[in-house]
Amino acid sequence: MGIKRGEPFAALSGSPGETRRIGRDLGLLLRRGDTVCIYGDVGAGKTVFVSGIATALGISGHISSPTYTIANAYFCGRAPFYHFDAYRIESPAELYETGFFECSGGDCVVAVEWAERIGEAKPAGCVEVWLCEAADGSESHRNIKIVFNE
Repeated sequence: MGIKRGEPFAALSGSPGETRRIGRDLGLLLRRGDTVCIYGDVGAGKTVFVSGIATALGISGHISSPTYTIANAYFCGRAPFYHFDAYRIESPAELYETGFFECSGGDCVVAVEWAERIGEAKPAGCVEVWLCEAADGSESHRNIKIVFNE
């Protein structure tokens, strides 16, 4: 059972490679104008998941979390891709300084790690992804839930 646009999806990932694959599967469904809001604790696999999205968009090379720069931009795939990390955002108002509003809903694909930090600025039609520790307590297993808010 794979991810289908518009339908909720849940899976258990047993490794970072599997988390990346699920991100790639989602990325294959993304269109220009889509924003993916990603939630999860430190070490949950958010950046690994985003690297899968980037792969699906045709972006090769290392994808790193923009924790200190807030945003990374990639223009070498099938759509411009912006990767935001909202961990250091103190309020949704600070997003104006990052260029988030110019990117979100535009002619690109946007992924936001620590999306809970952007509050009301979360786009209404976004795709939401939760990465949580599995009930077995394993450090490598993750429950992944995807919801399309179309």
